[in-house]
Amino acid sequence: MVRTTSRRSTRRTPHTLEDQQTSPITAYFGAPQGRPSTKDTTKMAAASQMTETSGQTAIARLERLIADLPTRAELPTRTDFKDMLDQMQAAMGREIAEVRAELSAVDTRVARLEEAAASHASCTTTPDLPTNQRLSDMQRRLDDLENRSRRHNIRVRGVHEGVTEVKDFLLGAFTHILGCPNLPYSAIDRAHRALRPRAVTDSAPPRDIICHIPDFALKEAILLKARIRRKWRFANESFELFQDLSPHTLTARRELRPITQLLREADIPYRWGFPFSLQVRRNNKLIAIRTPLDVAPFLAELNLPPTEVPDWEHLSGMTPSAEKPAGPPRPRKSPRKGRRAEDQLLADSQSITRQDSLSVAP
Repeated sequence: MVRTTSRRSTRRTPHTLEDQQTSPITAYFGAPQGRPSTKDTTKMAAASQMTETSGQTAIARLERLIADLPTRAELPTRTDFKDMLDQMQAAMGREIAEVRAELSAVDTRVARLEEAAASHASCTTTPDLPTNQRLSDMQRRLDDLENRSRRHNIRVRGVHEGVTEVKDFLLGAFTHILGCPNLPYSAIDRAHRALRPRAVTDSAPPRDIICHIPDFALKEAILLKARIRRKWRFANESFELFQDLSPHTLTARRELRPITQLLREADIPYRWGFPFSLQVRRNNKLIAIRTPLDVAPFLAELNLPPTEVPDWEHLSGMTPSAEKPAGPPRPRKSPRKGRRAEDQLLADSQSITRQDSLSVAP
């Protein structure tokens, strides 16, 4: 006997719309309706009418809810928007007023700075007399300090580059000029050629020799003897002796050459002073030229014709000239050319000094 097992199939109950849990939002829109069958065409009109009714009901219910909201009074209105815009405009107006005040203050400061710069520019182009006088005095004091550092120096010009033992040569030359016994080796502290490159060709002028003599009386005795004649000769070398002066003094003496020419023609003795000045004594009164502004009164006091003299204080390079044209910088000269120009200036000024010294009454 065979035992069979039979399986019973259990039939589940289908879910219906009534068994589903109701969503909270359905409280506002009403109970859900059953989906109409698509097979039954006779019930389509009833279904559409039912949907329209439920939609109107939902809208009416939403209107009642909005009307019953407790925050209904806080909803923005036209007045609220207007007040908000007014507040924003007021805040922006205050900030703009502050910015305008700051800009006005900056404008005032800039205007003051422009006025100060304009006044300073006018002062530089046409300086007043006290400022110009102070600058001239400062220039003369600086020039005097440089000349004081050179007052023990003698510049010897014309000795060929072949003479290498310059100290021994100068000791013999000074002994020959003074006509005295041999000078001790310590009479010359140091001696060297001018600090510029050596001449390439033999036809070029040799570099000057600058020597320092500690004994100021000996140095003055040598220069006093050197005034007797222009050139001296020793050991087959022809040379000249000059006082070592600053470039500013040399420039001033060169520019005053027309004045010294008038003084020599009028047979008026004069002398050079330190700090720089051109001095004439008449009727126990000292008349001097110290700055370019003193030229006209000097000539009028001595009954000499008016003469144009360049402003040597600007030409010396210590004070920039206001009339210097603006533009790109000029090409820089080579050191050799610059040294030659300076030596030429020194030669011209020293020759003028020698002529002046010969024409000055003792």
